[in-house]
Amino acid sequence: MSMRPAFVFFLVFCVLTAFGGAVFAQSVVQKRNAPQHVVLYGEENNPPYAYLQGNVMMGIYSDILRRAALQMPQYDIEFSPVPFKRGIDLLKRGKIMGFYPPYLKPARDWVERYSVPVVTQTPVVLCTDDFARYRTLLNYPYDYIGARFGNTSGYKMAGQALFDMAKRHEVTLEEAHTTEINLRRLLAGRIDCYVNDRRAIDVALRAIGPASDEGYYHLRETALLGSHQGGIAYGPDDAGKWPFRDDFANALDDVLRKMHANGEIDAILKGYMM
Repeated sequence: MSMRPAFVFFLVFCVLTAFGGAVFAQSVVQKRNAPQHVVLYGEENNPPYAYLQGNVMMGIYSDILRRAALQMPQYDIEFSPVPFKRGIDLLKRGKIMGFYPPYLKPARDWVERYSVPVVTQTPVVLCTDDFARYRTLLNYPYDYIGARFGNTSGYKMAGQALFDMAKRHEVTLEEAHTTEINLRRLLAGRIDCYVNDRRAIDVALRAIGPASDEGYYHLRETALLGSHQGGIAYGPDDAGKWPFRDDFANALDDVLRKMHANGEIDAILKGYMM
């Protein structure tokens, strides 16, 4: 009789151990099969392309990538906001894995890979009528000597030649954080010209609304600076923090190609033009 309690205890111990092992094994399998968590950082104030509204990333790129995420159940994709200039810096220093929507620029030789192009953007030069009226503006940026240019912080779409002219004090270059701030300064005549994507300018001007101040300047598009393709930039990963990065990037590229082919991306773009 003295051995019975010990025997019962032993049986209970064995059952619990077996049950615990089964639970542990199941949790390991579930963890192994769980979607890989991925964080993509998007520009927080670049409507209509990428911007933060409340606590949610919105805009053309965010909508496209969110739609793509539905077709990639093996990944749990989170979208997080960051200012453009800081996003580029964090990406360059390997602090974040991916950032959207930088242009696909060979000059950023530290970018290890880009996604397939997501959206084609068209940068233009917009000037006040007062500045452009009596000038022949055929050769950008060299016909703009003496102009006061606005620029969105961290943006390079105005071109290196203009930045070089600013260093030589042939033009003035003043930075502001958003498209809307730059356009308000342009409308008020505080700067002469501003370079940005045509679609972003149109959306910001609609947000500003019709000018009621008689002192506001009329605006004129004076130059078209070609077209640029934007996408996701993936920076260096010297520390090996994202061993899944290339598999993720390849899978996302496949989905984006399908979305281009079946018209999903065009449909999203058209939704923003209404």
